[in-house]
Amino acid sequence: MKIGIPRALLYYWYGSIWEKFWQDSGFTVVTSPPTNRQIMLAGVETALDELCLPVKIFLGHVRALIPFTDRIMIPHLIKVEPDAFICPKFMGLPDIVCHAIPAVKDQLLLVQVGPRRVDMINSLQNACRHLERPPSSSPIFISRSIQKQIKKANKSSVPESPAETIIQALQNEPGAKSKLTIGLLGHPYCLYDDCFNLNLLQILSDYQVYFLTPEMMPHQYLGQGSGKLAKKMFWTTGRVQFDALEWMLHCKETPVDGFIQIAPFACGPEALVSDMLERRIKEAKKPCLKIYYEEHSGEAGVITRLEAFLDLMKYQNPAC
Repeated sequence: MKIGIPRALLYYWYGSIWEKFWQDSGFTVVTSPPTNRQIMLAGVETALDELCLPVKIFLGHVRALIPFTDRIMIPHLIKVEPDAFICPKFMGLPDIVCHAIPAVKDQLLLVQVGPRRVDMINSLQNACRHLERPPSSSPIFISRSIQKQIKKANKSSVPESPAETIIQALQNEPGAKSKLTIGLLGHPYCLYDDCFNLNLLQILSDYQVYFLTPEMMPHQYLGQGSGKLAKKMFWTTGRVQFDALEWMLHCKETPVDGFIQIAPFACGPEALVSDMLERRIKEAKKPCLKIYYEEHSGEAGVITRLEAFLDLMKYQNPAC
C-alpha cells in the first residue's frame, strides 16, 4: 500500500516523523514534490477564493498525489501542545479537502492530533489501526524506532525536520562574507516553501545574507518571548514567533540587523500576531520589512522591496 504525504503546511515541522513512521510500518511512502507553479495553480483552481494560499497549495499537493497513491494522509492538527491551538483552517482541513475534491474522500487517511491528546506518535498509531492492512511492526517498536528523533525535539524547536534540511542547504556562514544578519519571522510553510515565498531564502543566500529562523531557536528560549505577553497566546505558531523574536533580539553570537516578516494574505491569526511582533521590533529600534503573499504575487516586486531593505541596513551598518 502506498501512503501519500502532501509536502505542505506543517510537513516542514513533522514531515520526517511522518515519513519514517509509515516506512517503519511497512508501507511505501510517496511524498509530493516541492511546490511548483503547476501544483499551486491546481490548488487555486480547486479551492474557494476565501482560503489562504498555503491551504490552496495543500489542495494542489493532494491532487498531485491522487494518481500515485492508495491513501493520502491528511494531518488533522487541532493541537500539538496542551494549551494552544493551530489555525482554524487546520482544524477543518479534512472537511475542506472533502468539499474541494469530493472524489478523494474514500482515499483519505486522517491523523488527528488533539483536542485532548497531543501525542503525534499515538495519533499515527491510531490512524494505522484504521487501515485494512495492519502495520508490519508493533506500535511499541515503531515508537522506539523514532525515539532518538523525539528526544532531539526536546532540545530545540524542530530538529531533523525538512525545515532544517532547507536551512542547511541555503544558509551562509556568519562572518566576513555575511555582513548582514536578518531575522525571518513567519509560519514554517511560508518560510520554507520557495514557490510560496518566491525563493526568498535563495535570494538572501545569493546576497550573502546570514538569516535566522524560528526553527533555529535554542530550546531554552521556548516560552520566553510569548511569556512576556499581557495575555496568553493560544496559537502555537504565534508563540513560536514571539519566542524566536526574543532569541533573535538577544542573540550575542550573531546580532540581528533587521527583520523580515512574511505571511499569507488574509491570514486571520497572523493579522494580529504580525502587528504585535512589529510593535516589539520597533521598541527594539530595529528595521522591519513585512511581505504578504498571494497567488498573484510577483518575484520582481519582492526582489525590489528586498534590495531596498538590504541597502537601507547596509547604510546603517558600519561594518558594511
